[in-house]
Amino acid sequence: MSIDYENLVLEKLNYNSYLKVPELLELQKLRSDPHHHDEMFFIIIHQATELWFKQILHESNRVVTGFRQDSVSRALKGFRRITAIMDLLMKQINLLSTLNPVDFAGFRDLLRPASGFQSQQFRQLEFVFGVREAFFLKFFEAMPEVVKQLDEIRNKPSVYDHFLHCLSRRFPIPKGALRTEYTQTPESHAQIMKVIQKVYHQPRDEYHWVLLFESMLDFDEKFTLFRGTHLVMVERTIGRKKGTGGSTGYDFLRSRALLKYFPDLWEVRNLIGGDYS
Repeated sequence: MSIDYENLVLEKLNYNSYLKVPELLELQKLRSDPHHHDEMFFIIIHQATELWFKQILHESNRVVTGFRQDSVSRALKGFRRITAIMDLLMKQINLLSTLNPVDFAGFRDLLRPASGFQSQQFRQLEFVFGVREAFFLKFFEAMPEVVKQLDEIRNKPSVYDHFLHCLSRRFPIPKGALRTEYTQTPESHAQIMKVIQKVYHQPRDEYHWVLLFESMLDFDEKFTLFRGTHLVMVERTIGRKKGTGGSTGYDFLRSRALLKYFPDLWEVRNLIGGDYS
């Protein structure tokens, strides 16, 4: 039997076939006519951002698995990676600041009514980590399957809820302090912070928990900086105009700039050390 070596070579796995490079490079479809030079730049940044969102969601599964298995080191590794990704995303979104207002105005109107609010993965990301306003579901009304998926995430324990349950299996936390939803009474909030404060002050052989706390805050901090960088970039490129999807744009982004995923880890700072007021 003869072997068709020519076709055999063509079928071998290579860089382009593995990464689907030809298909990937066909995904940048410009709407401007004639093509505006900066529209390609705008599309590539947002497509790359969506790929990194996909990776963060992928890594969040590792974090949750770590918490479920009481493996602090596995969760810590996951947070280190997603924090590094957020650092990259902060710099990547800032690249849009190289668009001056005239550059962006050259194709911005062609984007209507598309909006960043319609990023399913960004909304998944916020929901997975615990910021879960039902308000955002209305931006997916034309996609009921997406609404269903997001609503299911809203009703599952967040990454922080998994963290609290993992913490409770190692340190005594009253069961009433553990949340099933992203809501928390002042009493449960105080109980959780008391446990975290004690771990900070007396880690003994549990210092890996302190490292986890700090790694979680690293991620939260980078996400806050990402929001802030996005906010400044928007003001720089379009001022305080409304968003293409009808939002208030800059003002809305500013209202969310200081959102935190892990409020107890931030608040406990108020309990540690002296009061010099």
